[in-house]
Formats: sequence, structure tokens, C-alpha cells
Amino acid sequence: MSPWDYGRPPSGRHDPYGGEDTFRSEEDDGTDLYPITWERDPGEPPTASWDWRDLDADWPPRRRARVRWVMAAVVAVAAASVGAALVLTGNSGGQPGATKSSPLPTVAPVAPTAPPSPAGQGALTMAQASQVLANYTTANNRANAQRSDSVLAAIETGSSYAVDAGLYRLQQAENAATYPAFGPQRAQYYIPRETAYPRWFVVQVANAELAAPAKITGTEYLLFTQAGPGAPWKNAVEPYLLTGTTPAAVSLGAGGLAAPVTAATALAVPAGQIAQVTASSLDGTGQLPNPGNLADLMDRAFWQGKLPASSVTDAHSPSGPVYGLRTTDGGALLFYADAAELTLTAPAGDAMHLTVPGFYSPGQALTRAGIGYQEQFATYDPPSGEPGLRVVADYSGITSGS
Repeated sequence: MSPWDYGRPPSGRHDPYGGEDTFRSEEDDGTDLYPITWERDPGEPPTASWDWRDLDADWPPRRRARVRWVMAAVVAVAAASVGAALVLTGNSGGQPGATKSSPLPTVAPVAPTAPPSPAGQGALTMAQASQVLANYTTANNRANAQRSDSVLAAIETGSSYAVDAGLYRLQQAENAATYPAFGPQRAQYYIPRETAYPRWFVVQVANAELAAPAKITGTEYLLFTQAGPGAPWKNAVEPYLLTGTTPAAVSLGAGGLAAPVTAATALAVPAGQIAQVTASSLDGTGQLPNPGNLADLMDRAFWQGKLPASSVTDAHSPSGPVYGLRTTDGGALLFYADAAELTLTAPAGDAMHLTVPGFYSPGQALTRAGIGYQEQFATYDPPSGEPGLRVVADYSGITSGS
């Protein structure tokens, strides 16, 4: 899990690449970055009604800060009812100058405040889930301090690994300091009844930097999966609660287990279709409201201000399985990911020189550039026929350039 702030870099470090390809304004004081410049084919006439000299803004646009974490504290426990758990498949598929970290402590699990679930009923016991979280936080802090993809790969999978590895890549390109250690100051577990693999559970954590443990910096869900017997538990989905959002309460049942969504659960959007509905909505043709803070949509708006409108496209698609927990009102809280591909195309006769730290440098002359993203969601899906479909938590970031 990574901090998320694509805001303006410190003065004097706006262009990690430098060089003559970076176009600067007449009033440039050395602190402005122009992320896209052009070279024209001498045989081509100027592009009508568009002037490349008007490119004059910073990239990336500002996004809300994210914080990585690492230490368990007060633990609250939740649970749920009898029924087969559902994992639904979607339709588609150091660094020089970096701050050195002091030795990191091993995080000890905190004993759950409720009895562990009976053996054989849940994906694991509450005590085991607490140990999974403790192990993850220790390794996550180590991965952050080292910017280590290999350490990260041992504790994360799927879109979580892709987004966080992408943030390491961007951070290294900007020669930024490593992330401060932080950890969950509160944790609430949701363990579904589960016998088949892959097994999974969810924990909601309130995070704080270890240097200021009384100051909660954000709340998120961590969804862990286990591929098979004896396999490691890995974080697969990690969306952060949107500001001002109060998610519906998860249904709790006998034995302290969370009530899972099944194929028969009657929801406004069938659980197996939620990833495609989300993708269609982000493409402008679906019913799920846009949460307004996704990385690719903010970048699309930014690039549309620098390029002719027809030169910027953005497409979304489902990416991986859907996991669901029943809520007390008969709806569900669904966890899943979508992929996005932002494509920039140079006008005829032009070549672009992009600056996207870690992915594109201004030394590359491009007629087309693709920027890939992964986007994670926790979405409230109301009972069938009722309104209220909405994203309650999300997380997104650049994962590739092609």
C-alpha cells in the first residue's frame, strides 16, 4: 500500500530528466515542468486551429495524499453468517539521494477482542487473521523502505501489486524520499464462511504514521487472498474510504463470520456484473456515479487541456475477480478492480516528447503513447430494485507505459 500524492514536486525537482526537449515558457524560473513538447515533420503543414506553444502546465495533476502503513494497535473484530462465499470472475480478463530508513521492528499481532471463529467454518480464525495483518504490515514497511518489488510481490498480488510497484517506479524516477513507517491503529475483521480456494477475508484499518499515532491519516479496506493450502496470504484489493462516506454495515451472523454474497443474492446489479458496469460507467454509459478522484480520469482531463480533444482517449475494462460481503440492509459491499488505458496520439506530422516520471522521458519521440492504470473499488450494491449504488472506497495508479 502506497502514499498517493501526484502533486507539485519541490522547487528545482520538477523535471527529473531535464534536457533540451523540455519546452519552457519565457517566464520560466527553473521550477516549471512542461510535460509534453513537439517536433514537427518539415514536410507537414501546421496543425489547424491548434498551437503546440500553448502547452504550459505541471504534470501530474494533484491527487489526494495516500499513506503506507505498518503496525497493528487496537483491534476490533467483526464477523458474519452461514452461506457459501462467492468469488466472481469479471468479464475480462536504495535509490541515490533517498532517505535511509532505520531498522524496522517486527510487528506483533494484537489479540482479537472477540473469540476466534470455530475451526473449519471460516477461511481462517480471527487470531490467524490478526497474524496475517501483522506479518503484512511488517513486510510492507520493509518493502516501502527499500522500494523492493520482490518484497512487495511476497505480500501483494494482482492490482494491489501493480499499483504499488508503479508508485515505487515513479518515486525512484523522481528521486523522492522513502515513505514514512505507518500502521493500522484500529482494525475490524470480516471473515466469510469459506471452504474452497482461493480463500479470502477483509479487514478495515484506520492508519496513522508511527511518528504521530494519534493522528489518523486515512481508513481503508485490505482484502487478503490465499490461493491454496499453505500458500501465503496476499493483499489483492486495498481501496481507501472516500471523504465523508459511511459505508453500509456488514451483516454478522452465528460463529462470528461475515455473511458472503452468493450467486443467488438479489442485488441492484448482479455481483458478477459490477466490474463491467463500473467500466461502462467510467466510459460514460453506465449507472454507477463517478467517484471523481480516479488517476486516469484526472490525467485524461489534464492531457485534454494540452492536446486536441480527439487525441486523448480513455477506456476501461474489468480486471480480476469480485468479492462480496452482505450488508445488514440486504445489499452488499463488493470488492474488485478495473483496468484503464489512456492513449495519447500526436497530431499528424508531429512527434510527442512526454515527461511521465518512471514511464516516459522527454528523450523519446512518440506518435502514440499508452498509459495503463489499475483501479480498485469497494462499491455498495443495494438490494434488487432499490437505489443507492455507489463507490464507497477506491485506489488507483499508473502501472505501465506502452
